[in-house]
Amino acid sequence: MLGTPMGNAVKIAVVGGGYGAKVALPVFGALEGFEPIAVWSRRAERAQELAGEAGIALGTADLDELFDCPGLEAVHVATPVTLHTEVAIAAARRGLHVLCEKPLAADLAGARRIVAAVEAAGVVGAVNYGRRLQHARERVLERVRETVGRPRMVSVSLVHTDHAEPGSRPFTWVQDAAMGGGRLQGYGVHDLDLLSEAFGEVEAVAAATEVGVAERATPDGAQQRVTAEDAYALVLRFRGGGLGLVSLVSTARHARGDLIEVHGDSGTVRLDSERRLWSGRAGEELRCEGPLKASSKDAFERVARSFWSAIREGSPPDPPLIEGLRVQALLDAVRAADAERRWVVPESVG
Repeated sequence: MLGTPMGNAVKIAVVGGGYGAKVALPVFGALEGFEPIAVWSRRAERAQELAGEAGIALGTADLDELFDCPGLEAVHVATPVTLHTEVAIAAARRGLHVLCEKPLAADLAGARRIVAAVEAAGVVGAVNYGRRLQHARERVLERVRETVGRPRMVSVSLVHTDHAEPGSRPFTWVQDAAMGGGRLQGYGVHDLDLLSEAFGEVEAVAAATEVGVAERATPDGAQQRVTAEDAYALVLRFRGGGLGLVSLVSTARHARGDLIEVHGDSGTVRLDSERRLWSGRAGEELRCEGPLKASSKDAFERVARSFWSAIREGSPPDPPLIEGLRVQALLDAVRAADAERRWVVPESVG
């Protein structure tokens, strides 16, 4: 995929001034298969600033103005999560192809509405679960399929320091639960995607979340109460047997690289904190490869190239919207399990 020639550039707009500006806009601008022609942010001055930096004519806070941009063919939806449904549906109804950030929506009902709108419009729809396309995690999946067999215990553990101090991050929508913020939407959904991709359907989930730093300052200096989690612990029971543990703390005092451990009835796979991959079948010594790369921009480039191929060549997008629904159902179950302090069965998405 990375070596596939890309001509006939798709004219695309980036809808969002956070991740969209930091990762998506530079990647689209560097790929010959895309021509960014517009950018949207909730603040008009921010949108205009981003457009100027990227050499794009249109920067706007008006979605209708964005969608009316001459020649526009596709949008990348990178708004706060609670706006995904509105923006993606509006884009699809205008006949625009849609690449949506994860999670697909604020809840499964909204995600289903996006899928229905995309299908009704006959446009391409994809969701950016690109972290599984990072080289390290891609090799984890490959080795799991070759080595592990039936899972017995699986663990994904993330320890970060980026939210440890009240001043380490300003208050934005990411700290606001009402806007769909929190570390579950930032990281947890990627790990749910990884485990469901590796082991299939999840029978039930239990969960607990925590806010470790209670207040943060807004960009204008006002103190705001944090309502979106900066730590979580999830337990998954796979339908085919075995348990999964997914945890993150972003308020640790000392960071540690991410750990993935997979123990099955046939063997073991482990990605250590140095991104070295260890694997072996029962009775073998563990073999090591790496350190492996884990570039977010490289992974997003692969998602973008797949999106281009789906638009121009009719190939299936990767990851497809159905996988967005699958993870959305898990995320909804996690939220319910945390709120109600019980095991929750995820809704089936077919």
